[in-house]
Amino acid sequence: MNLPPERSVAARAVACRAVFALAALLALATCSSEPPSPVGSTSDLIGSEPGTVYQDTISVFADTVYAFDTPIASDTELEFGRSNGYTRTIVLQPGFSGVTSGEKTLVVASAFLRLQPASVTGSFPARFYRLRDRYAEGDSIGSLDTLSAILDPTTGSPTRALQTFPETYPLPPALVQGWIREDTVRTAIAVVYTDDVNDRLATFSSQNAAVDRPVLTVNYVGGTQKSYAISGDATFIRPTGTASDLIVADGYVRRVYFRAHLDELAADAAVHTARVRFHIVPGSALGDNTTVVVYVPDSTDPASKAFLTGQAVTEETFALTDETLEFPVTNAIFLTLQGTLKDNGFVVRFKFENTELRQLELNGSAAVDSLQPRVYITSSTPAEFDP
Repeated sequence: MNLPPERSVAARAVACRAVFALAALLALATCSSEPPSPVGSTSDLIGSEPGTVYQDTISVFADTVYAFDTPIASDTELEFGRSNGYTRTIVLQPGFSGVTSGEKTLVVASAFLRLQPASVTGSFPARFYRLRDRYAEGDSIGSLDTLSAILDPTTGSPTRALQTFPETYPLPPALVQGWIREDTVRTAIAVVYTDDVNDRLATFSSQNAAVDRPVLTVNYVGGTQKSYAISGDATFIRPTGTASDLIVADGYVRRVYFRAHLDELAADAAVHTARVRFHIVPGSALGDNTTVVVYVPDSTDPASKAFLTGQAVTEETFALTDETLEFPVTNAIFLTLQGTLKDNGFVVRFKFENTELRQLELNGSAAVDSLQPRVYITSSTPAEFDP
């Protein structure tokens, strides 16, 4: 699933600020030190009463988390193992575009998958599984829908170990024979970490690496050997537990959606400043590139592609030790009250999704009152001009 970028409201905001600037200049040109009166003052062309300024705190509602089944597929390395509350599974799709008609008549004597280690310390227990579906680079993967475990033909066991050396892992000749002759559906392979106790990570070169890409090597009866490239691979990431708070995440992509009670503001209110503040759950932030993007979605339906894109509002970078995430929404709220922008709420996501494991956990509207998200708005009613 490709998640497209959002469109900016900068141009509209500039135009709106220009209108306010013109109004301010006109007001400055006609200001008076005398009290306003129905007929104006001696130096005023038009008598007026300035608008009333309000400081409002508006609640957030309908806040929820939407997950998207997009694995990390473009990295040069595949991650394997478990750490920071997430497991990593390697997904590999053997490619057979180079199979010739002559090779389909040959008999497979042995076959092995080569995974070149990038960073591996010790031995990592694993099992290989046949997935029910094929995988193409960039596909969504909702779950590991497995057909069966792939037994090690040398031991007859499903249990294996990924290590630095040897970097080859035998596959059953009959299975590979079926793939080559297309008697068996050429589905993907999932390499699953089976240690539920120890947290550790290993990395292997992916098919996006410059060298040492994974391959399937086949030895045919008669001495012929042929290697087939992996046509697609990915790191499939899933959390080991659940959370009741709002989580913005990458790797296992999650976006936070929320709305604000803008109906509590007057339709003709002039918004001077508006900002949203979320409280961060202590110790929950992960990752290196900690910039989030806020946008107004084109649709409120999370199943629609229009939900994935919309009007860009802002970008904010946070530190892993920050206690709050705060961002301005002044122009967006002004344009919404004006009727130029639909009141579709807001979405928070990580910038450059599908690149690395990142997480930010936020307290939502179900938290205690002091930790609930709020929108802080300074606005005013329009000035009253005398006839």
